[in-house]
Amino acid sequence: MNAELVGSQDKLMRVRNEYLDLMQAFLTGSIYRDFAQARFGSNLFDSHRREHGLDWPSTAETMIGVKRLANLRALTESVIADNVPGDLIETGVWRGGACIFMRAILYANSVSDKSVWVADSFEGLPAGNTLQYPADAGSDFHTYSQLAVSLEEVKENFRAHGLLDAQVKFVKGWFKDSLPKVPIDRLALLRLDGDMYESTMDALTYLYPKLSRLGYVIVDDYHVVPACKAAVSDYCEKNAIRPQIVEIDGVGVYWRKSSVPEGQSEIVSTNEVVASFDVQIARLDQAVLELSKRAIAQLNRCLSERDELIASMTQSLAEQDRQIVNLKQTLVQRDEYIAALLSSASWRVTEPLRVMGALLRKFHPLGHTNLKGREK
Repeated sequence: MNAELVGSQDKLMRVRNEYLDLMQAFLTGSIYRDFAQARFGSNLFDSHRREHGLDWPSTAETMIGVKRLANLRALTESVIADNVPGDLIETGVWRGGACIFMRAILYANSVSDKSVWVADSFEGLPAGNTLQYPADAGSDFHTYSQLAVSLEEVKENFRAHGLLDAQVKFVKGWFKDSLPKVPIDRLALLRLDGDMYESTMDALTYLYPKLSRLGYVIVDDYHVVPACKAAVSDYCEKNAIRPQIVEIDGVGVYWRKSSVPEGQSEIVSTNEVVASFDVQIARLDQAVLELSKRAIAQLNRCLSERDELIASMTQSLAEQDRQIVNLKQTLVQRDEYIAALLSSASWRVTEPLRVMGALLRKFHPLGHTNLKGREK
């Protein structure tokens, strides 16, 4: 193979990986050690919990964790490499992090014929319809205000990464109302993160038939929400689907739709390929630069907040030290006063009276009070 072509391919791969690795670290909050929300018992950053998506970050755009985000990258790149026709969709997006990452992967690979569909109520989760879906009995997801992220906030998160464009499409509403009407012809990847039986079943019912052969289904909460797993099992059994389920991280799973279509190859000149690589490298270099600036800015903000906290604590300690010094000075003054009193002439002169009074209180059978009574 032409040495120039090989060199361009290697450089493109390095820059692409750098961009996507940085994006992954930013979206999960790992790069700036974003605190977990306090509902998990601690607002500290725990790398193990963040890796497996076991906490809810304070500011990061996704809660699915490092491993499930890496899986999303691998499967998205797979459908690109295998020319699987169709778009990408996530049902249940929270702050939009997984969808932002899918759009970033398309951008990094210069894919312009696929869209990312962002489907959510943008109002949180619904209360369980237990009459129709008994498996959702006891679900309290609808009580968590943290899960209600507005459409405007999600759009702003896309915009902040420079990825809000015509290849991003939003589907707002409860899945039972919105998904039957969504104008999608074919899907290459279907990511389910609706948590509940009803949400999962709605997504499978209305979207799985549109999934292309060799397309992927990802189920985010398969092992942690029994109702979600039950919906997958019921749908597959009803439709005679026997998925080869693959584990991701002990929480999420995925499977690939069967039957591989015959691919086609296209012959182009080496110069055209190199020129295409150069364009992609330049775009990704700029994207890495912008993302690095944002990561540094976020780190600086975190450091500034910590510095302010340290300064406040230092000031409090200084105030406590000042109070301790004042108390010590007061004690010294008290001791000096007592010492002066004990060494004074009046104290020495009245000493016999104090001794006599002590003896009378000790030996008189009626005590000091009765002596006073006699005096009256």
